[in-house]
Amino acid sequence: MFVNNGWIVEAKLNEGELENFKKVMNSQIKRALTENGTLNYQYYMSDEGDILVYERFADPDASHEHIENWDDHAERWIAAAAPTRMLHLGDLPDDVRERHAVLSPTWLKPLGGFARKEAEGSEIKREDGSTTFENFGWIVEAKLKEGHLEAFKEVMTSQVERAKTEEGTLNYQYYMSDEGDILVYERFKDLEASHIHIENWNDHAERWIAAATPTRMVHLGDLPQELREKHAALSPLLLKPFGGFAK
Repeated sequence: MFVNNGWIVEAKLNEGELENFKKVMNSQIKRALTENGTLNYQYYMSDEGDILVYERFADPDASHEHIENWDDHAERWIAAAAPTRMLHLGDLPDDVRERHAVLSPTWLKPLGGFARKEAEGSEIKREDGSTTFENFGWIVEAKLKEGHLEAFKEVMTSQVERAKTEEGTLNYQYYMSDEGDILVYERFKDLEASHIHIENWNDHAERWIAAATPTRMVHLGDLPQELREKHAALSPLLLKPFGGFAK
């Protein structure tokens, strides 16, 4: 099992607002780099203007500091991009949950999996002083089938144990809401590691899908076509790194 304090924010870029969004994003990232407890602040964007922000913090106190800094940017951010969805990831305290009440975030609690704490961060400095990062991974969402909780836990546990033997699998984290909404966050060291994980997943796929119905997949990173084709049946949305960091 793992501990997580964080969330995902999704938004849609407003027409003609790309440069304004970049400015407010880079300003907020620069501020976030000064927050010792902000571990991940990663912006992704599709070619069609779909935005996803993955945020992770050392503890609830760190998330409060980040929210306060966000408040200084919120008006400009929302003027450039319209928030569409928010997911809380972790056993978050009520005072954190209340800060985002206006977006009615879905609450997904850790169910199983791991995060390799020794994994190196990914941060790239651009010539203009802004930061970005590399990523190989994806998010899978599903809905638990009625009466299949124990069957799902069984196949999840088997797949997690297999994934622990994959040295290049850095994050394999299952979350579930009280209503049976499932999210799996997966991150890999490189392309080779992601292929190894997919091969091992194939041994569990039939039982997994018998217990939960996949509803959505998002590719996170500049993933090559050979990898994208592995998931073609789910028509994954491709979101490329746009700015931010992972410590």
